[in-house]
Amino acid sequence: MLLGLLLVVYRWRGTLLMLINPNYVNVALLAGLCLLGLGMGRWRGAKAAMPETHSSLLGPRLGAGLLLLTALLGFWIEPQPLSSQTALNRGVSPYLGVSRSQPQAFRPKIDPRQRTLLDWVRTLDVYPDPYNYVDQPVQVQGFVIPDERPDHFVIARFLVSCCAADAYPVGLPVLWPGAEDLATDSWLRLEGRMAIEQRNGTSQLVIVAERIEPLPVPVNPYADE
Repeated sequence: MLLGLLLVVYRWRGTLLMLINPNYVNVALLAGLCLLGLGMGRWRGAKAAMPETHSSLLGPRLGAGLLLLTALLGFWIEPQPLSSQTALNRGVSPYLGVSRSQPQAFRPKIDPRQRTLLDWVRTLDVYPDPYNYVDQPVQVQGFVIPDERPDHFVIARFLVSCCAADAYPVGLPVLWPGAEDLATDSWLRLEGRMAIEQRNGTSQLVIVAERIEPLPVPVNPYADE
């Protein structure tokens, strides 16, 4: 009953968007209502006369205690979006990668300023030649990941297929004087232009930022595939 109530409360607060793809929010709500109904029925003794017909490795009391503890921790600990450290651990890339789903029919937007960060990543996945984008305008949003190079940082987003457990980061490098002063994990909107810089002997796209403004953490911090 508590686990069902937890899912309902998370849906009401909008916290589920920190944990799962928005497409599954209503499914999670339905599951929460079912669990809540089953728990209330059990609590009111609807099945009290039915004998136990299953075995449990942990035993009924210990198993119930673990579920109860999980639900109580869920009420006490507020879910947070994945951090830049998680992105660094999983590896930030400007490409979706061959293991990810590829666009079936990709049509790049005519105005580059209308591309989101994910649109840019998908564009580079299909047309990787960086010289195709030199001097194109950029307007994107994301969170800050520090870069070891002076005056550089990475603007990134997590992509979610199902839930936060399978989230993986994509991002683009940004050239901005004073990048070291930007708070790690802070959200921002930036405007600038694409340029080419050499790194490890290869040509790489970089956003030369012209304007940066801070943003609050969005209600849905992840982009869905």
